[in-house]
Amino acid sequence: MKNIFIKILLIFTFILSLCWVPVSAGSLGISSVNFDNSGAFMTLNSSDNLDYTLEKTQIVRTEDDNCVYFDLQPVRLDFSSKSYLINTDEIEEISVSQISSTPDIARVTIKCNHGYDPNNIVIKRLNNTIFVKFKSPVITNYYFQEVYKETGTTPVYEKINIQQKISTQKNVFGEINSSFTPGNGDLAENNFVLSTKNSILKSKYYLNGMTLIGDSAILNGNGSYTLLKKIQLSGPNRAVFDIKNTVVNPMLRNKDVILGNDSIKIGQFDNNTARVVVTTSNPENYLPVIIGDSQNIGIFNLKTTSPLNLYSVTANMTAVTSEKADMNNFSAKFAFSKPLVFGLKRTDSMLDLFLFNVNNYYSGAMISEFRGSAFEKITTSDIKSGGVKLSLPVGSKDSVDVYLGADGKTLRIKLHTFDKYTPSGDSEEFNPEIVIPAIIKKHTDGKKYVVIDAGHGGSDCGALRNNINEKDITLDISKRVQTLLEKKGYVVAMTRTDDSYVSLQDRVEFSEIFNPDIFVSIHVNSSNSDTPNGLETHYYKENSLMLAKYVHAAMLNNISAKDRGLFKSKFYVINHTTAPAILVETGFISNPSERAQLITESRKNATAKAIVEGIDEYFKHE
Repeated sequence: MKNIFIKILLIFTFILSLCWVPVSAGSLGISSVNFDNSGAFMTLNSSDNLDYTLEKTQIVRTEDDNCVYFDLQPVRLDFSSKSYLINTDEIEEISVSQISSTPDIARVTIKCNHGYDPNNIVIKRLNNTIFVKFKSPVITNYYFQEVYKETGTTPVYEKINIQQKISTQKNVFGEINSSFTPGNGDLAENNFVLSTKNSILKSKYYLNGMTLIGDSAILNGNGSYTLLKKIQLSGPNRAVFDIKNTVVNPMLRNKDVILGNDSIKIGQFDNNTARVVVTTSNPENYLPVIIGDSQNIGIFNLKTTSPLNLYSVTANMTAVTSEKADMNNFSAKFAFSKPLVFGLKRTDSMLDLFLFNVNNYYSGAMISEFRGSAFEKITTSDIKSGGVKLSLPVGSKDSVDVYLGADGKTLRIKLHTFDKYTPSGDSEEFNPEIVIPAIIKKHTDGKKYVVIDAGHGGSDCGALRNNINEKDITLDISKRVQTLLEKKGYVVAMTRTDDSYVSLQDRVEFSEIFNPDIFVSIHVNSSNSDTPNGLETHYYKENSLMLAKYVHAAMLNNISAKDRGLFKSKFYVINHTTAPAILVETGFISNPSERAQLITESRKNATAKAIVEGIDEYFKHE
């Protein structure tokens, strides 16, 4: 009997083993690769709906210290292997390739500078998109992102009017355009398209996910967004929120999601605008909420959801400042100890700012600071669950723009009144000396003030090849620029005039004290390879883009060299200065042919002449 039982058990086990043959879950197909405009993020995008995990993904550094890589599996690339030229201060190139098809393994290889810390790389999965962060963004109080806009229109992207050849096979910008433009496939390897710089990037924000919190939603994304004024529609009742410069993940588009008794839908309204529609009987209950990291957006039901779900850290107000341009234009700036979480509610007669995570605030300081300006009518009231509401009376034709500092700790409000504002009878005259530190106080003598920053110096030689120092070339060119500018009547200050060491912080402090109209930093580029060559111009803040355009165009007109393009980069000196600031890379010292040119009188004179011409053009069109 025992033997019969064992035989039956073996037969049963054999049958089960046939039934339990594992079924392959398949590979995640990657359809495109996108980069943000600072080179800090990369996304590997897929339309597959697979349960994919990153648990086994490891970052490996190569023996020569020039590269790091990581493998993704099972991942299938739905395009041929590609290399993307990044050219940031830490990473030169990133390649994505299929190294195995049995099993499917894709490899991301990052060509980096010596000393690059692979711990900077963070790999995360959101839905079926893989996010790769290469570095942490540099935070500055001087850079403000416009998070809410009522005046004019937000440009899709800046037109630069400098034509160049872009290889869609080798250049990151071509890949971005291909990804964001339906129907664009890969072109042959040697196929080039002639493009202007306005095709660099159609989106500043990539909306990639949504998380529900009670009757509210948090939209998740990557980049920087600008919300437009809320629209309320009827038949049925809806609250509509448009987000400019935004591309929506196709997986999120046009799907109704239940939101308590209401529903929410995200659509791609046009090529660069996301539209979020909440269908509800009470559209007035919903307001947009800006999260301090500037990556997430709350669509918040003020009546049914507790704001406590929106934050984990509370903040105190630390300063209040104000500015008046004229009797129609006013600004207020609020500084906080921690990143801010706040909502906006705009009606024809009132702007309400709900500072949800603020514990302490300066009501008395506001009264004193805003006396005589349109902000003198602002009132404060405590929110029951915590935080404070600031209420500013506005006219139906007035416009409000709201900016958030890059660190999330500084809130700036610009108010344009349709009619000239008349201060209340008991107001003292507005004090014109009270200004926002991040706003340049213009000189009154009619002259233009310029800071020229000669890169490196002293013990900091910069790039070095064949006993030729970058610091010597930059100082020589800078002095020539100074001479030409002063002949034209400019007031010029140099961060260094000899072979001395000046820290980055001291250069910025020098500029802030001098209070220039513009700041220009002059450098010489370098690479681990002797192949790269040509001219680059870098900017970071939006107020610096026009200056970068004109100087870069002038360099291309005066110097016979390759156009490597404009870059939005977070170099310290152009990131932390208040004035419009650019950094020019005048050529590659690592390229033997270009190095020989860089040390000639003709190249130095042409470079200095070009920079001055670009500055002239900038002020003509300012």
